Amino acid sequence: MFANKNHYHLNNMSRFNLYLLLTLLSPALTQSVFAKEIETLVVSGTRTPKLLSNSPVSVDVIEGETIQLLSQGTLANVLDFIPGVVITRSAKDGYNVQMQGFDSKHVLILIDSLPVVSPTGSSVDLDQISASDIAQIEIIKGAASVMYGSSALGGVINIITNKDSSAATSLSYQISQYIDREYEGSAPFSNTLKFNTGAYVFGWDHKVNVQLIQDTGFDYDLNTVAVDAAELDKTFINYSTSKTLSQLIAQFKYQYFDEYKKRDVSVLPGQSDIVFYSSDVHQHQFDFSLNNPNSGKNWRTNTRYISHQETSGQTGSLRETTITLAEIDGQKVWQHGSINPKSTGESGSETVAGWLLHQDQLDQYKPADGSVEINDESRSSIEAYVQHNFIYKNAQYLAGFRAQQDSDFGTHTAFRISSMLNLGKSGTPIKWRVGLGQAYRVPDLKERFYVFDHSNLGYMVLGNENLMPETATSLNTSLSVRTSLFDHFADVSLEIAGHYSETEDLINTIHNAQLSAETGLDISEYSNVEQTKIYGFDVSSEVTFEQWSWQVNYAYNDSKDDNKQRLQGRPRHQAKVSVNYQFDQPSINAILYAVYQADEVIPSSYDGAVVTDYTIVKFSLSHALTEQLSLRFSVNNLFDEHKDLAAQKINHFDPRPISSRELVFGVNYQF
Repeated sequence: MFANKNHYHLNNMSRFNLYLLLTLLSPALTQSVFAKEIETLVVSGTRTPKLLSNSPVSVDVIEGETIQLLSQGTLANVLDFIPGVVITRSAKDGYNVQMQGFDSKHVLILIDSLPVVSPTGSSVDLDQISASDIAQIEIIKGAASVMYGSSALGGVINIITNKDSSAATSLSYQISQYIDREYEGSAPFSNTLKFNTGAYVFGWDHKVNVQLIQDTGFDYDLNTVAVDAAELDKTFINYSTSKTLSQLIAQFKYQYFDEYKKRDVSVLPGQSDIVFYSSDVHQHQFDFSLNNPNSGKNWRTNTRYISHQETSGQTGSLRETTITLAEIDGQKVWQHGSINPKSTGESGSETVAGWLLHQDQLDQYKPADGSVEINDESRSSIEAYVQHNFIYKNAQYLAGFRAQQDSDFGTHTAFRISSMLNLGKSGTPIKWRVGLGQAYRVPDLKERFYVFDHSNLGYMVLGNENLMPETATSLNTSLSVRTSLFDHFADVSLEIAGHYSETEDLINTIHNAQLSAETGLDISEYSNVEQTKIYGFDVSSEVTFEQWSWQVNYAYNDSKDDNKQRLQGRPRHQAKVSVNYQFDQPSINAILYAVYQADEVIPSSYDGAVVTDYTIVKFSLSHALTEQLSLRFSVNNLFDEHKDLAAQKINHFDPRPISSRELVFGVNYQF
């Protein structure tokens, strides 16, 4: 089921202890629309807890139950449900996200409102983020640099973890197979094992989450050496402990991530030795926070350290990269008057202010000859922000400002104003939201200094030390309405949203024809595009009955540079359709959904295109046998729609992903 501003009840957010009516979307995973329901609480729009329907900033939400039903261990499959969000598979077998025409470098990924470090470059790989122990995911589309800093030009995806202190012990196992795609030497089945537990020890609330993923990969043609999708192993270990000390909540978190992937790519001419691409990643993350949520004080601070080591490349040309990140941030909230006015005579306000100190460092060398490619390059920044929210019964107004002093690029500022007007009646709420804001992004160290040498995969991307920071001014607006039909027999929701952005110095990879001709590889270089315009609109609707619902979403996006040429890698049209059904006896939830994409620009290096549009269909079903035991079955890519590798031989473009039909079966037991 798709995420929407009007849906998804809150799981495991007990510390807020706030219950109201749930607006519609997704009855297939909730109780009947005729029963009293719970409205979602969100924190991403204003950095403070607010009811979803009362957020002055438009927020999409997908809840924990849906995440567990759709996920195969990571976020790659889950985010594909969100209207207007495009998921792409990278050449390194990872998954990236696009929102409102901005690519993954311009979409900020957060966990509990803190940024995720990019393990493999300037784009966060969704396949390296565990989908375990998540309460909900919140999505803000459009410029969000005022509250979240650099990189939030296209929006923010905030992963909210479970805060429930009474963590139960659970064990789940999932087995899957790519149909007619496994290759020689690999295991016949992919496996995912998850274990969660928690306990109170010496007054501290301890939680442990472990997830192991082994994926066989797949190959379209067993007669060739090159393998299409890599075999990989992933390990996620998350540990947290917290305790209430007087009025303070102290928390320590440790996260460990390990990934190894390997893929055969070719044979050395005149030899039998196979050239392969491999990637070995180890990452450690430590967080310590203090939080005082009590009214009248309401402040928090967090300290973070991340160490990331990666060895990747082709046979005989491996590179070892070390990334370290250290930062400390704090936030204070002041509330005045009534922040939830019940009458037109009441009003209130809320002020949020915060600061951030950040430093990261990058080293890279080649073990084969010991040559140093990047020697202790580092950058640091100091940031501060403030936002004020004027709150009335039928309107809210929001204004915010952020300033950043960067060690390499000087001072950057961003300003944003937003508003929400309630134009409808209590039985038929109509919400109009408008936001105008600035955003910026400072080039990261990899874009400036790193050499992405994937010549084994047929391409290279070169860093550019002369890159300039990116800036954008964005306008977002949405109008949503919700009502009941046939004496509350069905609920209907409709939303229309539009966006327009003008960017300067947008960082993009530009094909270098001269170097490509000299080397025989597809060589690109990071460069600034002087001016870019990105615009589009979304239309979403849903009808909900007692046991089933359907939703349809259409998104149009276009983007052009200063030469009026479309930017590559962005589909102009996208449609998503889902049908959801809930059986009471037996307890079964089922989802069938399809994603259609069309009209992606054909790169100039190709002679034509094999197809210009395609549709991916997926099905997922869960069955609760008892209160403790549940089963899950899924079919990914039901009609086996995937890239035609023969297109490369005739130099034709194929926008379809490297994908395969996959059968998945899982079992979960909660002790």
